[in-house]
Amino acid sequence: VAHDGFTLKDLYSCNGTNNNQPWPYGTSDGGESDNHSWDQGWYNQAQEQRKAARNGLALLMLSGGTPMITGGDEYLRSLQCNNNPYNLDSIANWLNFNWDSDQTNFNAFTKGMIEFRKNHPSLRPADFYQSIDTNNNVMEQLRWFKPDGSVAQGDYFNDANNHAIAYRIDSSEFGEQTSAIYIAYNGWSGQVNFTLPWPGNGKKWYRVTDTSNWNEGSNTVKSAGTEDYIGGEYTSYGLGGRAVLVLIAK
Repeated sequence: VAHDGFTLKDLYSCNGTNNNQPWPYGTSDGGESDNHSWDQGWYNQAQEQRKAARNGLALLMLSGGTPMITGGDEYLRSLQCNNNPYNLDSIANWLNFNWDSDQTNFNAFTKGMIEFRKNHPSLRPADFYQSIDTNNNVMEQLRWFKPDGSVAQGDYFNDANNHAIAYRIDSSEFGEQTSAIYIAYNGWSGQVNFTLPWPGNGKKWYRVTDTSNWNEGSNTVKSAGTEDYIGGEYTSYGLGGRAVLVLIAK
């Protein structure tokens, strides 16, 4: 969603480009036609598209490295499937702050995820995560999990039939008061039950966000201190289809 490419909204709303449409959304010359985009199918399409955009934004904010956000993606800006709008000095290509409720809600989600990233240095490591315990608390700096709670190894990653994965970061190794962060992604269309791993001695899991459709609205990312209690080790969490879950241990 940068340079020649769809906006975040259009990445999850368009199956192909539409660069030859009339002004103000076209016409544009050229532009790549090989976009890894999908309109989310026919069922509950608009809501599924918004959920997919939340997933993309969340995974960006939860990834190591420096995130790059294209202006307008923070409020679901759309160019109606034009992926090469550099020549459009038009209302379609200007940033617009007259938002509808869906755009306002998404902007709140974006702010919440940015704030969460800022509050957790473990999401901004100076180097690659390690798979070992570096502070003697019996928790690896990063560990991958299958939905059933067992450790995900190479055979799981290499099996193209697997579409659900989770990982836990030992955030205490980065000077945080939060014991750990757990992130799960369900790439299936239906619900998947994730068995939660150990959160640390005397700690429990609390939900920061769940991008599932049931949680859509103006307060989908909980601010520090207001997270929802979920439970401890071995708690089963039903994560909806094509959704991201973020928990902290405290």
